[in-house]
Amino acid sequence: MEKEQELIKLMEKLWDSMANANEELNVFLSAGMPSAVEKRLKRFLRQWDDTKEKATALCKFLDELTEDHLEPVEVKLPWESESFAKAWQNWKEYLAEQHHRHMKSRMEYAALAHLKILSDGKETVAVEYLQFAMAGGYPRFFKVTAKSYEQPTTAGGRGDGDF
Repeated sequence: MEKEQELIKLMEKLWDSMANANEELNVFLSAGMPSAVEKRLKRFLRQWDDTKEKATALCKFLDELTEDHLEPVEVKLPWESESFAKAWQNWKEYLAEQHHRHMKSRMEYAALAHLKILSDGKETVAVEYLQFAMAGGYPRFFKVTAKSYEQPTTAGGRGDGDF
């Protein structure tokens, strides 16, 4: 079990390193290149994308291999509207894309319960909190106040909530 945890940590470090390298590459490429370099660059980018796909597949395989094989809990949205379902799906995709965080069932269940409490059971307020967190680049949602709009906390700083 200890070796599995070490393997997971090493894979997470590799994945973070690849994600950072990918971001740096995108910044570099957005600066523009001479046309002679672009052909060679396209070939490299195909190989880079292939490497990322293989790393993703390996990480998923290792996750499955090292899981405790717990059955996921049933996750039910606190509001049944299609608009909330879309907002919640956007939040989960945002976490994966921006912060490389994928919610498993227990985390999702707890996050939804916390969001319902923070929003005082109001769907529109819950959606506002999700939108505010995504717009600010936050990895968690939290209770938004008028002061939040005047002087938002810095990303990665201490917020009011923790999801």
